[in-house]
Amino acid sequence: MKYTWISALAMMLAMPSMGFSQTDSSRLQRSGVPVAGDTLTIHYNPAGGPLAGKDHIRGMVYTFSNYRWGLNDVNLQLHNGVYDAKYYVPENCAFIAFKFYVEQDGQIAAYDNNNDNGFVETTVNKQGMALPGGALAWGLFRKPSFGHAPQGYFEKFNISDEALEMWIRKEMKIYGQYMPRYSGDYLAMLKISLGDEYNEKVERNLVRLAGLPGIDESNYYQIYSTYQFDLKDTHKGDSVKALILSKYPHGHLARHLAYTAAYTSEQSDAKLGRMEKFLQDFPVAEMRRDSGAEQQFMYYSIYRELAVGYVAKAQFDKLIALLPQMDFASLAEIYRWNVERHFMTNSMPLDSIYPLGKAIITEAIAKVHDGSYNENLRFTPQQADEFALSQLDKKLAAHARMLAKMGKYAEALTYVKMISPAFIYTNAKLNDAHIDILEHTGNGAQVGAVLEMGIRNNAATPAMIERLKKEYVAKNGKADGFDAYMESLKPAADMEKFRAQVKAGLINAPYTPFKLKDLNGKTVNSATDFKDKIVVIDFWATWCTPCKSAFPGMQMAVDKYAKDNKVAFYFIATQAASKNYKEEIRSYISKSGFRFNVLLDEITEKGAQNEVFSSMAPVFKSSGIPRKVVLKNGVIRWTSEGYGGSPSKLVDELSYVIDLLKNEN
Repeated sequence: MKYTWISALAMMLAMPSMGFSQTDSSRLQRSGVPVAGDTLTIHYNPAGGPLAGKDHIRGMVYTFSNYRWGLNDVNLQLHNGVYDAKYYVPENCAFIAFKFYVEQDGQIAAYDNNNDNGFVETTVNKQGMALPGGALAWGLFRKPSFGHAPQGYFEKFNISDEALEMWIRKEMKIYGQYMPRYSGDYLAMLKISLGDEYNEKVERNLVRLAGLPGIDESNYYQIYSTYQFDLKDTHKGDSVKALILSKYPHGHLARHLAYTAAYTSEQSDAKLGRMEKFLQDFPVAEMRRDSGAEQQFMYYSIYRELAVGYVAKAQFDKLIALLPQMDFASLAEIYRWNVERHFMTNSMPLDSIYPLGKAIITEAIAKVHDGSYNENLRFTPQQADEFALSQLDKKLAAHARMLAKMGKYAEALTYVKMISPAFIYTNAKLNDAHIDILEHTGNGAQVGAVLEMGIRNNAATPAMIERLKKEYVAKNGKADGFDAYMESLKPAADMEKFRAQVKAGLINAPYTPFKLKDLNGKTVNSATDFKDKIVVIDFWATWCTPCKSAFPGMQMAVDKYAKDNKVAFYFIATQAASKNYKEEIRSYISKSGFRFNVLLDEITEKGAQNEVFSSMAPVFKSSGIPRKVVLKNGVIRWTSEGYGGSPSKLVDELSYVIDLLKNEN
């Protein structure tokens, strides 16, 4: 008899309850079989794996308890090159999967998942028996293409459709009484296994599901969606829909329908009223209690829309009254768009948005640890907390800067003191404001430390560097040695890493020669004027706030190479948003005081003012600006998009690229 998946299924169903493991790796050792409700000791040795030689290795664990996925942290302790941890396996947890990783700039930079085989296991209870959900989780997790388990664990590993069906049916054989909890997985599996016969045979499964005891709204919704969207039977679908709304008038479906009706309506005062009524009819507290915040995105969207509407109408009191309902993630977004944006663009009087900003910041400080970034297993609890704290740092920095601009220095200082030590000196504009705040609050003696820490973190403005230089001259009687002094403040390891990143970005991509006119009508020909030069191009636009934010640093770079006839800077204004762009550009450059050689991008055949930019865009694979491009001998050698916020770091970045290109043979 031929060995098929059916015979394999029969063999598996005949096996006694037991745990399954896919952790065969010398890198992860454990003390026995994982037992739900007990502590598991693990030992992780990164040697021989992708994390070998890495520092600050962290751990996370995916869990499946009571037919729900979870994600937790594993607190590792390093002893003699091996990371040890004691992890309490939750009660009723039927499955665990470990993952070890290192972060860079808040993102996972490298990880170990047992060479894509997984550090995954089913657990047992204290009597040594398999728990409900173990077989199901074993199948779902190891088939990421099915989409019914957390994503991002495996790279390519994926069990077959037949294996998935085998594990789901094994779960049904052992724990069929819990089938309503995983009916969605079962119905989705049938769609794969039945193929063309699905529409014909699935209805009897829907009828069977409807007759099971203990089914809830989610089961009725699965029946409704199958009729409505799979079988295209709107009559039966509408009947089930009516039943759901009758049985659960404030449930998931009712809430979603009310949200859709309110949020997707046309912009008007009536829309604001419908969104307000949604919040009254479906209080956010009930959603959090009933659904575990699975529908939090609805409230996040409603709050954002209401906030914009209230601010536009100067109804700040109505928005402030809503703040106690919001979680931290919503508050951070409301502050960014309705306070910070107006502060950055000078689009509203600061006195008008100050009370709103203060109210939002006060709420955000109180709720920063609420775990609101942890929805849909986006982060572990610890990662969510760290991300929230990083967002709070940015909002505190913006608020302190706004207060300093308003002359509220004492109040600004209270917020500066709340900023975490890891962030406080890494923002150039905050460092500038911090100095101003200290001088106006009788703390001038601390200014020197802020100046040096700003340089140390490569987050200094031109004004900070000039002030530090004056202090250096006052102390040493001359400016000689100042540049070396500045470099000595920057940690050597950090600069070595920074230079390695810049060097790794060098490329060789030819570009099409071009001719552009400057603001005076003079033509610049790249084929002749760029010959034997290293040319730095900055693509920008008057509407682009990050472009203009980078200009102080770019002016520093221009000044640094002003006497170097082998280096040239050109600022190509592109992607104009109005017909009067030439006058707008000329006016901006004149009023700003920047001493730039500005060129005007040409109009394409399609009417867009981005001919040169678009000719280079295939190299960038992006249409975003600001965009820095360094050219040499008719070739693009380096490019970067965006602006990180530090003038001094921008100068260092361009300077190192220029030095590398100068030193080439």
